[in-house]
Parts: sequence; structure tokens; C-alpha cells
Amino acid sequence: MQKLADSVCIRCGKIRVYSKKWVDRAEGKGTQITHIEAVCPDSECQKIVDEKFRLMRERRELAESRKKGITIAKAK
Repeated sequence: MQKLADSVCIRCGKIRVYSKKWVDRAEGKGTQITHIEAVCPDSECQKIVDEKFRLMRERRELAESRKKGITIAKAK
């Protein structure tokens, strides 16, 4: 049985379930960090949510790349 997460799906409101768990180290050394991925139990709903987040991430990356290209002129 999969454990239930403490959060609900942002789209359908169902209680999310844990899908993966892995341990990593900060910068390859030091403190161990445990990552747990929680997903919606409805796979079709999760696909829609993943696509929504992918689009949001692309828009954010595009905005950040535009910021880097801006040159501010110095006042004389």
C-alpha cells in the first residue's frame, strides 16, 4: 500500500500519494537530504498538472533570459 501524502492535488483535490523517495547529499557531501515525490493518484490528472507546471517553468525561464539580456545605461 502506498502512503498518503499530507497534501491534496491542486487540480482535483484528492489526497496525493508518495511515488518516489531518494536520498541525496548537499553539493555531493555533508548533510543528507531526503527527497519524496508526491503525485495525484489519478494518472490522467497528474499528466495535466505536469503539463501545466512545464508551461509555467518555460515562461519563467523565458522571463529570466530576457532579464539577462537587458543592459542599463549609466547616467553621465
